[in-house]
Amino acid sequence: MMRKRIKIGFSDIGGIYIGKEIQTDEHLHHAITVAVALSGKFDYWHKKEQVSCSGIIMQANTIRKIINQDKTQIAFIHIEPFSKQGLKLTNRNEPFEVLTPVQIKNIINILGKWSLEDVNDEQMTANIIEVITSEIGYTSEIEIDKRIVKSIDIIRRSEEITLKQISEQIHLSTYRFSHLFKQQTGLSFREFVLYTKLVKSLKAVYQNQNFTHSSYLGGFADQAHFTRTYYRAFGILPSQSVR
Repeated sequence: MMRKRIKIGFSDIGGIYIGKEIQTDEHLHHAITVAVALSGKFDYWHKKEQVSCSGIIMQANTIRKIINQDKTQIAFIHIEPFSKQGLKLTNRNEPFEVLTPVQIKNIINILGKWSLEDVNDEQMTANIIEVITSEIGYTSEIEIDKRIVKSIDIIRRSEEITLKQISEQIHLSTYRFSHLFKQQTGLSFREFVLYTKLVKSLKAVYQNQNFTHSSYLGGFADQAHFTRTYYRAFGILPSQSVR
């Protein structure tokens, strides 16, 4: 049983958000997302297709929308698509798949135990994501070019880095790197850098920083830029997800 109205966890491989009365506008999300209703159902929209369900896995870089008419509590497990866990769950043939009742029940049990824990560090969140990945049970054979894996790590560790600088570090021309990065990740270099900034700002928000300070910590010029980026990524304003 869930004890808290909102519970959030972060890690290098993804994050977990459990909230009540959450529903989104149409948006393009860059993570693989597992969404599970802790009771009842919600409606998932992908372009013109609508599905009513209690659990679903959405692939990275897909347009999505969540309608939560029952105002139920929903858990969102966002998984970095370039992590080991994300690669296991990648399906380039289908944009989404409804989870089975057994998978949903087991995931709810896993999250219920996590929700009751007072400790909430990054390693614990990573462990939960690993267990949920195993529960879904995909065994994708998708691989990413090692140079792109290295570039992703560099981007995440850097405060500021240019396309030219990172191209030199992985020994590719800027044109070749830009093309390969987009081909392998589905995102342009600029889009991925912006997404990385968003994640950094989100960590600051949930560490009890205000939105203005969090925006600067993530590398955004101002709070308005952070808010616009957040809305495009999640289909909801940041103030609506932490209230």
